[in-house]
Amino acid sequence: MMTGAVTSRLEAVLNVHVLGPDGRSETLPAVIDTGFSGFITLPPELIAQMGLTFAGPDRFVLADGNEALFRAFGVTVVWNGQPRRVLAHEANTDALIGMALLHGSRLTMDIVENGPLRRSPVNDCPRSSHL
Repeated sequence: MMTGAVTSRLEAVLNVHVLGPDGRSETLPAVIDTGFSGFITLPPELIAQMGLTFAGPDRFVLADGNEALFRAFGVTVVWNGQPRRVLAHEANTDALIGMALLHGSRLTMDIVENGPLRRSPVNDCPRSSHL
C-alpha cells in the first residue's frame, strides 16, 4: 500500500519513486490527476538530471479540448513494490500521476486538508500496458 495526503490546496498527493537508466533514483511528490490518461508527467529538469531516454512525441487532448504534443521518455517507477517501466511525459508542472499508472488500483482518501490517502492494488484486475 502507498500512502499520501490531501494538501491544503485540496490536491491528492502520493510520493513516487522513479529510477533512471543509470540507477539514479528520486522520490518525489506527485499529484493524482484523474483527467490525465497517461502514466506520469515529470518536469524537464528532473528528466535531464536522471538522463531519461527519449521515446518520441505523444499527443494528448487537454481539458479544454485542445490537442497538445508532449515529449515522452522511458522511466522506471516502483509500483506495488516492483519496478515498472512506463512512459513519462515532459511537462512544466509538478509531477502528475495519471490514470494509466493508477489502473488496477483502489484509491481511498478523506478530502479534507491533510486528509489521508491510500492506494492499494486491486488483485483481480489485469495490469495496463506499459513499455
